[in-house]
Amino acid sequence: MPSVQGSGPMLAVAIFWMTLALIFYTWAVFSGRRQGLRTKHLVIFGIGLLCDYIGTHQMNLYAQAFGKAPQIHNITGLASLSGMAFHFLLALAATLAGRADAVNRVFHRVSLTIYSCWLIAFFSGAFSGMMRLGR
Repeated sequence: MPSVQGSGPMLAVAIFWMTLALIFYTWAVFSGRRQGLRTKHLVIFGIGLLCDYIGTHQMNLYAQAFGKAPQIHNITGLASLSGMAFHFLLALAATLAGRADAVNRVFHRVSLTIYSCWLIAFFSGAFSGMMRLGR
């Protein structure tokens, strides 16, 4: 197995995409909560989801090359990516149906719950990555 110390560029690319996902998710969730669900929030959220998918794929490539992440991170990461995809589809359906205002209250409650789970996965990955680099 290659040294984790030589993994800089691969890890940097993954961190870049996951950080973009954090920025876009945060922007979409809190701006949408403040202003109500609008098409612009759906676009921002979709960009966050795409960044999350790319970042997760890059992290998966990194894990294949340098060893797997702790199981709890894998579980929370997969669950939160799935939750965000579900969340995006819910927002898309509400927007396309013209019922965004009708679902705002429930949507934002679900939104904060899924976002919080995503943050747990994000920070558990960052923490486990820092612990591995310290070896």
